[in-house]
Amino acid sequence: MNFRIKVFRTAVREVDEILDWFIRRQKAPAGAEAWYRAYNAAMAKLRTIADRQSLAPEDELVDFDVRQLLFKTRRGKRFYRIVFTIVDDQVRVMHVRGPGQDLIPPERLIPGDGT
Repeated sequence: MNFRIKVFRTAVREVDEILDWFIRRQKAPAGAEAWYRAYNAAMAKLRTIADRQSLAPEDELVDFDVRQLLFKTRRGKRFYRIVFTIVDDQVRVMHVRGPGQDLIPPERLIPGDGT
């Protein structure tokens, strides 16, 4: 099945924050570029395999399915998570989380349209 992808504004903001962190911390745009390529590859996978991804730990906090897709850069040692839900044929990306970040509180897991 091919899914349509909807990325919520919160997730877009989190991606920007991760990229900013890479640029500030690593002081090398190559790290940010590698991360962004890995993120885009993971997002492309969601189009066809979203329904085969595992439930996220946050799934137990709400009454709808919350799934995650783990990804990392080719040389990366830590995984990042794309946290999403599926509504009909649409993957709704709610959050993008970095390693070591706390679980997402239930009040921030909203399956709506994200606008």
